[in-house]
Amino acid sequence: MRSVLLAAVAASFLSIGPAMAQPMPGSDDLLRLAGSPEAAQDQGASLSRSALKATTFKIGSTAANLALLSYAVGGVAGGVALSAFMIGSSWLIFTANDYIWDTIEPPAAKQTADQSFDAAGETWMTTKKFITYKPMIAAVKLASLYVYTGSAQIMLIFGTASILTNTAVFYANNIAWDWYDWYAATPTSTAATRP
Repeated sequence: MRSVLLAAVAASFLSIGPAMAQPMPGSDDLLRLAGSPEAAQDQGASLSRSALKATTFKIGSTAANLALLSYAVGGVAGGVALSAFMIGSSWLIFTANDYIWDTIEPPAAKQTADQSFDAAGETWMTTKKFITYKPMIAAVKLASLYVYTGSAQIMLIFGTASILTNTAVFYANNIAWDWYDWYAATPTSTAATRP
């Protein structure tokens, strides 16, 4: 089973090769790709913005996964293989989940310059996103850890530790993006708001 997981990781890396060969966009390109906060408020959900949020989330969760999973499987090579597999699967699930929620319930629009950020409201929205995202990626994580190690004990201990650590990263990433969008936005009185 380890060879199947390693083959899946290798295939994942080979499939993203053409994308990796493209020049790295500059910070202006990344901000344009993500869409300005004003554009996001005017147009609703942005798939590229959701993908950028997924990328920043994956940076934090990969660091945590690499440390935990390398220890769990007894080596960095195994930790890298499992982390790489989880990066791809969770990035796709995160992007789709975030985009669907932002389509259903667009982010709140800043109405006036002195209006404060609604941390409680954004935490509730992040909780909705988390409740739909986490069961899917937890199943992938636990299954791949079991397939790789063949140990239910390792799967339960280190899978749970990884899931809990990534929960904190998920909330920090989403609230940070919402906070950034709020304070970077120009006030508008015509944009839609979350109920």
